Amino acid sequence: MKPVLGVVTVVLLAVLSGCGYLGGNDGYFRDRGSDYQEVQVDPRISVPAGIESKPMGDLLPVPGQFETGSSNEKFELPRPQPMIVSADAAEYSLQQNGSVRWVQAQRSPTEVWPLVRNFWNDYNIAIATETPSLGELETGWVAFDLQPDNPLLRRILPAIGQGREVEGQELRFRLRVEPGVQGGSSEIFITHMSRSQGGSRSDWPDNSDNGNLERAVLAELETYLNQTPGGASITSLAAAQAGPGATLAKDGAGNPVLTMQSDYNRAWSAVGQALGQADIRIADLNRSAGVYYIDLAEAASRQDKPGFFGRLFGSDEESEEDTAQRSEVRLTAVGGSVQVTVDKSIDTAADPRVATDVLERIQSNLN
Repeated sequence: MKPVLGVVTVVLLAVLSGCGYLGGNDGYFRDRGSDYQEVQVDPRISVPAGIESKPMGDLLPVPGQFETGSSNEKFELPRPQPMIVSADAAEYSLQQNGSVRWVQAQRSPTEVWPLVRNFWNDYNIAIATETPSLGELETGWVAFDLQPDNPLLRRILPAIGQGREVEGQELRFRLRVEPGVQGGSSEIFITHMSRSQGGSRSDWPDNSDNGNLERAVLAELETYLNQTPGGASITSLAAAQAGPGATLAKDGAGNPVLTMQSDYNRAWSAVGQALGQADIRIADLNRSAGVYYIDLAEAASRQDKPGFFGRLFGSDEESEEDTAQRSEVRLTAVGGSVQVTVDKSIDTAADPRVATDVLERIQSNLN
């Protein structure tokens, strides 16, 4: 009963004082946005003569020219200036976070794929296997002592490190192109492994055998991509894919199913971006369960948060009406593809018309 009495007390005080207790210039919740205009600038502290002191810079410097206004004036927060992207900025850059390194590309995976493929071909490094739909390729085994004139191997040789034997050793690389955090960008990762020439080692390690060598190859790739003409005639990744990227059909029960020819990680990222582009609000998500919880009653662009009094007198829990409007976009890995369905709950399918509409909007916004 104590929280209820506290709320009643606040309401009574607001009514008795004509809401002046809460709002207004003298109220408890008055607008303090213009208080900074009443602050006085004090003179700089001077150290008496004969006392040694270390020079100290201004921690909070005040601009040399500024306008003072009246405390009665309402301060209007200016809109932020648009971010300017320099035309001279590199389209590809080498990034590192701890021990993880990658090349950041300001292009989509479909544009990057043929370029990274040409990188290996131009340096005469044979491609053993490739899966364009997953954005992965593996090179064949190469040896420094058998290809001494190869320019790529010659430039990355110092990264092996002094005292490390390269005679009788061979190595190969695995490259992976993933969608970047920002739309229309990509991240390129490279892993390398080595073995004795003709050895039986074939399983890829979790991390590269030599981090310095991995960085050297990524640096070479970054330079190559930045020097590649943007208008070069290339074959896109979409054209290299076998079969359609996403097809909409019905299962045995007549429920719509969107099948994506992709691995789970790329499908999860692509569906999340497609929901945002389709202006479908994602209320919650559970990546381990492969579920996006969407709210079809409210668009993502019109999502409003409750104000102070809404949070004070309202409930933090969602209403039954909001919960009833929720649906689940579920991703399920099946073999080499991912199936996307729309359910009401884990054991209840959504209305076929609603599910079809959602899946069509996802399909039309897939990159």
